[in-house]
Amino acid sequence: MFQAHISFSPTLEQQRPCPQCGGTLIDGDFIIKYDVNRVQDIGDIQIVNGYFVHFFAPADLPRLPKNVVFVIDRSGSMYKIKMDQTRKALVTILTDLNEEDHFGLVPFDSTVSPWRPSLSKATPENVKAAKEFVLTIEAGGWTNINEAVLAAVNILTAAEKNNTVPDRSASMIILLTDGDPSFGVRHLPTIQSNVRNAIGGNMSLFCLGFGNDVDYNFLDVLAKQNDGLARRIYEASDAVLQLQGFYDEVSSPLLSEVHFKYPENTVNSLTSSHFKQLFNGSEIVVAGRLNDLEMNNFPVEASAQEKSPIFPDQEYIFGDFTERLWAYLTIQQLLDKSTAEEKVNITAKALDLSLRYNFVTPLTSLVVTKPQNDEKPEDAVIADNERYWLISPGFVTDRLPPRAGGGRGKKDGRRVS
Repeated sequence: MFQAHISFSPTLEQQRPCPQCGGTLIDGDFIIKYDVNRVQDIGDIQIVNGYFVHFFAPADLPRLPKNVVFVIDRSGSMYKIKMDQTRKALVTILTDLNEEDHFGLVPFDSTVSPWRPSLSKATPENVKAAKEFVLTIEAGGWTNINEAVLAAVNILTAAEKNNTVPDRSASMIILLTDGDPSFGVRHLPTIQSNVRNAIGGNMSLFCLGFGNDVDYNFLDVLAKQNDGLARRIYEASDAVLQLQGFYDEVSSPLLSEVHFKYPENTVNSLTSSHFKQLFNGSEIVVAGRLNDLEMNNFPVEASAQEKSPIFPDQEYIFGDFTERLWAYLTIQQLLDKSTAEEKVNITAKALDLSLRYNFVTPLTSLVVTKPQNDEKPEDAVIADNERYWLISPGFVTDRLPPRAGGGRGKKDGRRVS
């Protein structure tokens, strides 16, 4: 709660309805514009039992201009309804661009046909021309994902090299496709390697997989390798809203190259503490372990490309789920490792954490027990008067069925093969 006192003392001249009028009359709206001092906040830190979780979601930051290239699959499988929905979504998305943004369009099938060879500023004239172009895109041909994404990378790289985009801006590629590569380079690991090498950590790649036939795992890895994320767009009447909803999530970057620094002699086992971008409405979460179990505060340095390091007095909250959240974040980031060599090295650690903290993961299996008086499904397994159902890869919550050849299964979180 705060109070403000405003004093308004108009002169006689200001009170006259017109310069030549003799009388006085104050007529019109009395408008007061004001702002308040906002505390620069590094977020909340929760500490319990030697673990901490840091939540970072700053408010009232100005948005960064963005440089975005839309890579649009127009192959034959996008025929009719998918292409119609894509065109409608793109028209709306183009309308939402801010004038300080820069954008490009790269439709592709067997061939890659950029709308323009370089980025365009999102002026009303350019946006209008882009909408007209989008409405002419027709589906037909094969799917050349490799060349299309590399073309988008080249457009963004040239813009940054030629200084045609603001220094303080966020560059991104949004790929929309509904199928597997069927033309040009078709070996998925080769495409991922080509894109990763071309991007070189200088921009983010977001992948939208349209429909049920798309190789979503390929797109998911492709996005995560390049500081982005993937999303499946389901074939339904609301596909246009799904596309627009995803764009809304990434349309307002606030910070880029966000990095958190914690005292090296104070914390260990940190989850990721560097983030390519922070978008409006999103939150960054970092977790770790404390070397001193009695510690209840420590300094944190947060920096970003647009901001100097800040050392505010953060707020500390003490909760009871911090350790499990640390384990969850660690498992997720371990499972996101993409290369075969990385997977070999981290699988054992991810499995150990999954079992220790009772998390369902692709590395574990879930067995659910039912009371005796429940109706038995046909696929139930009877073991010492207890019933078990193998639900999905996940975590074992109770005793396992007998192993082949006799004997009971292990208790408390062992994997079912």
